[in-house]
Amino acid sequence: MMEDEKRMLPQDTSRPHLERRRTPQPPPQKHYPIDGKDRVLLLLAWGLGVLLSEVLILWFHHCGLIVPVLVGGWYGVLLWYRGLEGFTSRVNLVLFGAVCLLALSYGLFPNPWFRGWNALALPLLMTVQLFQWSDTPRYPWSSPVMVGERLLLLLEGLFTFGPSLQTVQSLSKCSHRRTAGVLAGLLVSVPLLLVAISLLGTADAFFRYVIAGAVAWVVDHVTVWLLRLVLGLCAIPFLFGLLYILRRPQSRLERPASKRAAVPFTLDPLPPATVLAMLDVLYSFFLAVQSAALFGGASYLGRAGISYAEYARSGFFQLVFVALFNLTVVLVCIHISRPSGRSWQAVRVLASILVGLSGILLVSAAWRMSLYVGAYGLSFKRFLTYWGMVILAVFLAAALLKIWNARFPFFSVIFMASVIGWLLLNYCNVDIIVSQYNVSRFLRSGETVLECSYLKNLSYNALGPLEHLPGNTVTGTGEPLSQLLSEGRERAAREASDWRTWSVSAQLAAGGLSSSSFQSAAGRCWGLVSQAEEGEVCTGQQTAILVCDLHHT
Repeated sequence: MMEDEKRMLPQDTSRPHLERRRTPQPPPQKHYPIDGKDRVLLLLAWGLGVLLSEVLILWFHHCGLIVPVLVGGWYGVLLWYRGLEGFTSRVNLVLFGAVCLLALSYGLFPNPWFRGWNALALPLLMTVQLFQWSDTPRYPWSSPVMVGERLLLLLEGLFTFGPSLQTVQSLSKCSHRRTAGVLAGLLVSVPLLLVAISLLGTADAFFRYVIAGAVAWVVDHVTVWLLRLVLGLCAIPFLFGLLYILRRPQSRLERPASKRAAVPFTLDPLPPATVLAMLDVLYSFFLAVQSAALFGGASYLGRAGISYAEYARSGFFQLVFVALFNLTVVLVCIHISRPSGRSWQAVRVLASILVGLSGILLVSAAWRMSLYVGAYGLSFKRFLTYWGMVILAVFLAAALLKIWNARFPFFSVIFMASVIGWLLLNYCNVDIIVSQYNVSRFLRSGETVLECSYLKNLSYNALGPLEHLPGNTVTGTGEPLSQLLSEGRERAAREASDWRTWSVSAQLAAGGLSSSSFQSAAGRCWGLVSQAEEGEVCTGQQTAILVCDLHHT
């Protein structure tokens, strides 16, 4: 009876329908077109990943020839994979040449500061060049927002894993049975080989000796290479995704376009004109005070209780940053001011005055720096300050043109000036310039004591000019200069013996070990030290004491 009643009751047929509706459906997987080049690219991306892992293991401070090899391999794979379409454009060729020169500097100069900074400059410049080649970004290279956009495109390409996964799936579909058979054979053969090798080792002593040597070689070398291969394997999805979107820009996720163009923010020119006028008055007063100090001489400063040396060595870094601050203020005021009326003309005039005052501040900073270098010598940081002043002077000149010509490509000029200036700085060999300047200054002065702690952050390129010092030169700690020079050249020889850390400078510095003049100078120096230890007086010669620390060079 109860079963009949259940049959007679109306059935609720809506619930299953609702349950089917509520069941979430997985989003359709995006399809990426795959061809034969993509399958070969898996192996090539693995090789690039191995080279990249080697660079990361050595880190950029110790890298040499391996960096240009990695960059050359990357562009070789990309040219084969993508083709020459768009590569011959003028802007792309200029950027590509800058990338090549920056990568080649690792194989030429061993300065650790430049190698560390180029670890950031080289990937950034490569990112700008790669997406300029692929025509993916919406903003041209002359736009100031292009750097941020291309960095976002780089991250998007590195974390696009779909193409590599679908390429691996296409490989598994083509050779699933053969791959499974090979893997099964390897799994079975490994324990069998271990058993056979152990039995043969007990049967023959010489075979056991050979196997022991082979195992030691495997532990020393193969394990390190296995680590490189595993790291390279982990890098495949990232490198493959980036190469894939560089070849197929249409495959990247499209962002919704904005409905209306952004209107630039502008305001009445009177507030910016007021800000510029106040700054002009302040810097005019500052320059008047500074001119009195500079032209008044030591006696004028003495009445204020300030020594001339103290005045010369203080303030040049701050003056450079002030000039950079003024450049930023000028650009902001010009950008936000509404270009109309007399107030706008006042903004342009006051901004031009501020640019001129900033240029005078740079000249004053250069003057102070020259006074300090003349008194205390040249160093790596002081040379970089000179370089920064020149680059900032170019920026100020470009800002002055931008003030009076709204169509002037300000960002393009300062971008290319920065790239060219950085390349020139890398290739001028700062270490040799610093060392030669201080050694020649020491020889001209006729002094017996030279403070040269500036050498501790330089590479062994700084050792070459030190050979021109007198053969009786010793360090302040009593060690002969020849010992410190030989230690530096031995480090150069170790770098030159490995292709990963090899550089032209390391090879040239290592070759100095066989110089006859160096050996004779070393012998004379050792003889003088031994005479000093025995209490004898060196007649007819004057021992020059070189107070320096070259252990970190």
